[in-house]
This record gives sequence, structure tokens and C-alpha cells, in this order.
Amino acid sequence: MIIGLTDSRKESSGRPLQREPTPDEVIAKQEAKIKLLESQVELLKKLDSKERLLVTKGTNLRKSELFELIKNAVDQGLERMTRYFCELLNVSRSGYYSYLKAIASRLKRIRSDEEAGGLIKKAFNRRGFKKGSRSIKMTLENEFGVVFNLKKIRRLMKKLNLVCPQKT
Repeated sequence: MIIGLTDSRKESSGRPLQREPTPDEVIAKQEAKIKLLESQVELLKKLDSKERLLVTKGTNLRKSELFELIKNAVDQGLERMTRYFCELLNVSRSGYYSYLKAIASRLKRIRSDEEAGGLIKKAFNRRGFKKGSRSIKMTLENEFGVVFNLKKIRRLMKKLNLVCPQKT
């Protein structure tokens, strides 16, 4: 038998039964329905709590956070519900699968951001006064011998809550 071509419908052709289902079949179907409804309620509870938090802040969930919610639901045993959850959260399935595929590169970027963040903190506090992104860029190039893109420095400064005091 070729893996991947097995029928996932468990002895079913998809056609309705001509006979009455047995009590065991009815119970199994009802249990599956209960499990589905419980997972939907759980997902909606998570979404509701996040939505309340976001309404008070006035922001929306990022796509990666939505994909993380779907991943959590799938990890709880709802592997075959991916399409439904993607439709429920109004995200594309291809985007969800791309998100899953990019986990390794995302972790690599997080590690490199942590290393770069340490250098940026050192350059930010260099010589006792705080600097802006352009001064940090020059400090990194001249004193540390490291070249970073200015946009990366600004992104990491925002992530690390490093703010240059304004001159008045």
C-alpha cells in the first residue's frame, strides 16, 4: 500500500447508509460532534479573551498570532479541522502551512535578533548617554566593526523599548 493514498474515511465511501446506524455508530458520531463543539467553544473563548484585550488597546491580532491559535487547536487533537479554523479566523490555509514551514527560520531570526539586540544595547548606552538609531549605526560600525541596516536597528530598538530622548 502506498503511504499517503490510504482512505481516511474509515471503510466509508461517503455515501449515506442504506441501513439504520447501530447504537455504537450513533454514539461514536455524537462523541465526535461533542469533541468538535468543545474545541470550537475553547477556540472562541481564547479569541474572545484576546479580542477584549485588543479592543481595550485598540489593536488587531497579527496573522502569526492567529496561526498560533490554529496550531494550538490542532495540537489538542483536531488535526482534521485546519480548514474550518482557517475559515473561522479569516486566514488562508496556505498562509497557515507556510507559517508552520517557517518555524526554523523564525527561530533563527529570533536568535540573531537577540545577539544583535545585545550589541545595540551596548552601543545605545556607550559613553554614558543615550543615542538614536543613526548614532547607534555609526557606533556599531566604527567601534564594534559590525554593519547593520538602519531599519533593523530601528526595529530592534522598538522591540527592546530603547528610546532616544528628544532634544528641545
